[in-house]
Amino acid sequence: MRIISIILSFIASLMLTACNSAPDPVTLNTVKVGNPALWKLSGTKPEQKGVVYMFGTIHILPDDVQWRTPALDSAIAKSDTLVIEVLGLDDTQAAAKIFSRLAISPGQEKLDQRVKPSLRDDLDRIIDESNIPERALNRMESWAAALSLASAQTKGLGLDSGAGVEKQLSAQFKKAKKPIEALETIELQLGYFDKLPEAQQRQMLTSVVEESGDAQQAFEQLFNAWMTGDIEQIEELSDSGILTDPKTREYLLVARNKDWVEQLDKRLQSPGTSLVAVGAAHLAGPDAVQATLEKRGYKIEKIQ
Repeated sequence: MRIISIILSFIASLMLTACNSAPDPVTLNTVKVGNPALWKLSGTKPEQKGVVYMFGTIHILPDDVQWRTPALDSAIAKSDTLVIEVLGLDDTQAAAKIFSRLAISPGQEKLDQRVKPSLRDDLDRIIDESNIPERALNRMESWAAALSLASAQTKGLGLDSGAGVEKQLSAQFKKAKKPIEALETIELQLGYFDKLPEAQQRQMLTSVVEESGDAQQAFEQLFNAWMTGDIEQIEELSDSGILTDPKTREYLLVARNKDWVEQLDKRLQSPGTSLVAVGAAHLAGPDAVQATLEKRGYKIEKIQ
């Protein structure tokens, strides 16, 4: 569950869309009105001409929450460009083809052979609950099966992939005829998972199975931390589970942050104002994007 909520926007949207059955609604213990964290980055040198507002997001939302604030509305109004993690999610068929090309490989072991025997009954249970055919999961690489099952757990909470922050912001910028750009392609984003060594991929699968009974609580913790702008709690959550493994953390979080820093550094050296909306975990902790940019001489103001 935390793998989906903390790290990745694309796979949650794609796999939730692919799930056919509508789950019974659950009652979530979530904050209803919030003020998610927002920063302003600006230059301190003549060549640093741009301005970037950095807004931490969560990729899937309940439908009864108010996350917009006057400070965010002001940043949106001042921004001439929206920058999100990845574009192309609306074309679900094309996105699914990319996922399939990376996720499905010949010669995979049956999925239940990729977890320890004591977890196989739990794995069978969450496969049954997922409504994803076991034969399809058996053909997937371990990272893809893990993400597919975790996404199905999120679907089981009654969350709508169409209500995510990025989708709502994108609709607003599109209506205003302002450009929308991305930091990654779908293929690049999935590639970070695809390049994980098999040991780390199986660790992901194990984590999904072990945490399967905790999906609602995990989502509530992360969502409430995001809504209240509690960066310390977001950092603590993103340091748990599979991200405690240094190799996994480097592939899925740190390497992406480094790439984004390079892109935003270039953006900040050109005139213009951008709203950059990315997963909140990328803006928390010592590897946070804005913290790294501050070390490069940019002025950082926490607006909310």
